[in-house]
Amino acid sequence: MRIKFWGTRGSIPVPDSRMMKYGGNTTCLSAELDGRLLVIDAGTGIRKVGEEIMRRGIYQFDMFLTHSHWDHIQGFPFFLPVYSQRVAVNIYGCTSSYKTLKDILSRQMSQEYFPMRFSDLKARIDFVPGCEEVFQINGHKIRTINANHPLFTVGLRVEKGGTSFVFITDNELKQESPATAWSTFVEFCYGADYLVHDAQFTESEYAHRRGWGHSTFDQVLELARAAEVKNLGFFHHDPDRRDEDLYRLEIEYRAASKLKQDRFQVFAVREMSEIEV
Repeated sequence: MRIKFWGTRGSIPVPDSRMMKYGGNTTCLSAELDGRLLVIDAGTGIRKVGEEIMRRGIYQFDMFLTHSHWDHIQGFPFFLPVYSQRVAVNIYGCTSSYKTLKDILSRQMSQEYFPMRFSDLKARIDFVPGCEEVFQINGHKIRTINANHPLFTVGLRVEKGGTSFVFITDNELKQESPATAWSTFVEFCYGADYLVHDAQFTESEYAHRRGWGHSTFDQVLELARAAEVKNLGFFHHDPDRRDEDLYRLEIEYRAASKLKQDRFQVFAVREMSEIEV
């Protein structure tokens, strides 16, 4: 698996020179699954993915939407492949809303918000239920877990041949009344080659933001230890977190991990970076 991060920011895009190092686009990443492309979430980072897909002439691929909060779908209307009649895409997702994913994406493309309608898209788009706990894409097993977030949100574990990548965004690990228990997250993440997890807040920030559906750096570090993962990536960076501050936190938590003699590597995920699993 080759994973590329096209958008790493949380809540709102930040086109700010102080946020260039780690990126200002909202959530989007892609996974190359033995020749089959899986795009995860459709934040503003998906615009660049679309350009890459068209450049490479990829006409069949899959997409998974973890949830429908604005920063995870707002790039969809600017996703070039869905305007091509040569393209066929399966969109996986799960929602507790009375609205289907198709309805949600269609509504954000109503003429009050955007000049093109969903019905104007030329690609063949099939919506596939993603509420199953386990499903397959091109020989890769994909397991899902319910995150602790105000809106129903799904985390993913992609695995094949003994390698595994876990991506959990918008998840409050220490929520007071969690939908999913801590022990379940430990089991889900256990032994992963890479765990990329929401770490939007510091502990001091979290004290005033409980219930917002996001975790802290300390909480995610604790999860990585308990789950004995091999690499840990902090993700969903706060929109007010400048490069210099995020870099300081990255170095601080890398040092804390080394002091504890953790066996995993710690990093803050950067936009346009890639990892091999």
